[in-house]
Amino acid sequence: MSILKRTTQTLSDFAALAIAGIMLVTIADVLMKNTLNLPIKGAFEAVEFLMVCVVFLGLAEVFRSNANICVDIADHAVGTRGLQILKTAGAVASVAFLGLMLWAMIAPAMDTIEFLQWTQEIGIPLYAFWLPILLGTALSIIAAAASVFSARPSSSRHSGE
Repeated sequence: MSILKRTTQTLSDFAALAIAGIMLVTIADVLMKNTLNLPIKGAFEAVEFLMVCVVFLGLAEVFRSNANICVDIADHAVGTRGLQILKTAGAVASVAFLGLMLWAMIAPAMDTIEFLQWTQEIGIPLYAFWLPILLGTALSIIAAAASVFSARPSSSRHSGE
């Protein structure tokens, strides 16, 4: 198993745990509010942070495994070679977009370090939100770049299928 695959799957496992955490915190908060009139302090902020983890820690595995949503309207019309060109172009566009996205995120992330701020109820530092965002986006770029090479057509040798 490659390092990229192990890393993206591990982060995806953390994203799955974050989903479980979201469910548990939300259910516990609703139950405690409705039965004991004692909502969990900071439940919204915890769910907000966990949601960031779900989205960005799971993103790299999607790119690595080519599991993005795909509409295959043109697949039959363009043929095998055209399909490979479309897949490569899509992978290159993904790398470019993710790179632009990461570049645009750096300044706001650095601002949260320079101008320290915390969430209001439980005091999560805002830079903590940027850690999974930047990590997930950077790893997504690597995974998408790897898919550029896997989307290229293989050699003209036939495997005897």
